[in-house]
Amino acid sequence: MGQRHLEMDAELTIDCAAHRLEVDSVAEIARAVFDHAGELATVQYGRSAAVLGAVRLACRRADVGDLERERLADAFDVDPDRVVAAHELQARYLTPPATVDEIRSLRRTLIVAREVLAAVERGRNAGPELPGSHLADAAPFLLARASSHLDSRTDREFRGLEPAALRDHVERLETDLEFARLGTKLYALVHDGD
Repeated sequence: MGQRHLEMDAELTIDCAAHRLEVDSVAEIARAVFDHAGELATVQYGRSAAVLGAVRLACRRADVGDLERERLADAFDVDPDRVVAAHELQARYLTPPATVDEIRSLRRTLIVAREVLAAVERGRNAGPELPGSHLADAAPFLLARASSHLDSRTDREFRGLEPAALRDHVERLETDLEFARLGTKLYALVHDGD
C-alpha cells in the first residue's frame, strides 16, 4: 500500500484527476490554481492532496459543484482532510470570488440578455414575455429597449436591438460572470495568455 501511495503521489496530474472525477471542464482553472500555489500545498500536504485541492477549488469557483470528501476518498487513495486543507491553503493565495448575491444578479442579467437575443434572432421585435417574473427587473433597460418600438419624445419608431451588439453584450456579461466567480487573481491567471 505504501508503494502504491508513493507512485500515485508522484504521478497524479490535474488532467488525470479532473478526468477521473468527471470534471474535465475545470482542468484549465485547476492548473492555474496549482501553478500559482500548488507547490506550497504539495510541500505541506503531498502532491495528490494539492492536485485534488486545486481541482476542488476550481469546481467551486467555476460553479460546477462541490467535490464531496467521500468521492475524493473513493476515487483516490488520499485523506480527504488533507485535500480540504490543501484547497484552503491554495485559496489563501487567491482573491475571493464575488458575493453570492453579486453572482446571482449577474447570472439573472445574463439570462435576460440571452432571452432577448434569442427573441431578436427569431425576428421578434419585442423581448421575451417577462412581466411579473422574477427576471423582469434583472435587466430593466434591456427589456424596455427590446419591448418598446416608439420613442416617447418623438412618437417615431426606432429600430430594435441589433443582434451583433446584443451578442457582444452577452459575451461581456459572460466574462463578467466568470470574473465574479473566479475572483480577480484566478481570472488573471487563467486568462494570462489571452
